[in-house]
Amino acid sequence: MTGSNIIDILGSFSREELKKFRTFISGSYFNTNKNLIPFFDYIVKFHPEFPESKVSKKIVFSKLFQGTEYNDGLMRTLIFNLNNLLKEFIILESGENTLLKRELILLKEYNKKKLNKLFLKKFEEMESTLDKVKIRDDDYFMTRIKMQREMEIFIEINRFGKKDYIQFRVLSVKKMSENLTDFIYLTTVSYNNLMFEESPEIIKKYSTELLDIIKEKFLEDENYVAGNPILNLYKLQILLHKSGNEEYYIKLKDNFLNKQNETDHFDRYNLLNVLQHYCIIRIFEGNPEYRRERFELYQIALEQKLFSLYEKDYFDDMLFGNIVLVAISVNELDWLNDFIKKYSHMLSPEVSDSTKKYSYAKLNFARSNFSEALKLLNSIELTNYVRNNFSVRDLIMKSMYELGYYSELYYQFDAYSKFLRKNRKNIESLRFTRANNFLTYFRKLVKAKENDDLKLKSEIEFELNNNTEIMERTWLQNKLSEIKNQ
Repeated sequence: MTGSNIIDILGSFSREELKKFRTFISGSYFNTNKNLIPFFDYIVKFHPEFPESKVSKKIVFSKLFQGTEYNDGLMRTLIFNLNNLLKEFIILESGENTLLKRELILLKEYNKKKLNKLFLKKFEEMESTLDKVKIRDDDYFMTRIKMQREMEIFIEINRFGKKDYIQFRVLSVKKMSENLTDFIYLTTVSYNNLMFEESPEIIKKYSTELLDIIKEKFLEDENYVAGNPILNLYKLQILLHKSGNEEYYIKLKDNFLNKQNETDHFDRYNLLNVLQHYCIIRIFEGNPEYRRERFELYQIALEQKLFSLYEKDYFDDMLFGNIVLVAISVNELDWLNDFIKKYSHMLSPEVSDSTKKYSYAKLNFARSNFSEALKLLNSIELTNYVRNNFSVRDLIMKSMYELGYYSELYYQFDAYSKFLRKNRKNIESLRFTRANNFLTYFRKLVKAKENDDLKLKSEIEFELNNNTEIMERTWLQNKLSEIKNQ
């Protein structure tokens, strides 16, 4: 069964989700097949790897129906039924299955069944609930629109009765129009925000009448959408990207700090990335104080539990690694040690061990514990994941240099060069150039140190000063300065 949908889906589940799913299929309403629970109980024992030697159809059948001749049709039925239940479970557990959406379904059914008292009561309850909602996203406005539609149907059905139901038209035509307008703006801007960030020439090339209207009103009217937190957030992000003006960064940071109740997890996580990207640009422009700014943003993100793009997901390993790098850049080593201890268990099981070891290796390297760093790095099993290979290989070579293992370094240089050539097609062009330059100048640095070659040292210094497209450039410059002063 390796490679089947159910194995892929179950492999992505956490232990907590597996427990919930077991409870879900135990009920007779969704599950009417008595063989599904023992089927699930057997295969889930091998989570998350599910080796084919343990969960092939024939092996599973022999465990469930001992002494019975293999029946492929029965196994396919079990797999099909379990797959459908997994899909149903995912839908029910997802954030899309919100209370308001369920309430809207109930409102529609009351209307269909002509349960007028229940319909009106539910309508008023939903109105009261919506008035208190702080995150007014596309779902919010669409719920308002659909409620009004149900009210129009209700009045049309009952307009010849004795009661005057017009009084329940609490959403006027004007309000309906406002909700529809906000919905169109929100969905159009959120789904096309990258388009708005492009140059005027690109926008003109791909634009439509709707985008043109929204651009004119949305971006060029200073006060427009100021009262809608989500739309205002998108607007500020686009303006920051287009202009680079610090004014917009300050406003976005204030939003990130003080208005988290007005936006959802997804939008705040994206906002964190926007703010971090701005800081990175400023650092490359020669403003090192933004390293501390990046660190403080990550501290806020941890307080807000922004561990990944999706709220219930594992801690994103790329985010985890960035926090490690930024903490080291501002010399917050004790804080970093506490961070790794506190949050490493939240990483996905697939990357938890390697990410934790690499993070501690970075910490030990920063503390000049090079032997311990190298020991941790050598215990990491390299995978086909190119980004991890870069990070681990770079730190191994730097640790070996600090320990004086120069002869062993040449073997690492050769292995690194082969790795680059083998993965050339999978590496972004600029990243490849920077990595290749790092390798080139690192070789020269070791050679210059071993031979005390003054001419080569001067050549390396000139090239490092004039070529910015080099990974670990600052470290190479520091090492060159050390050997020049020996």
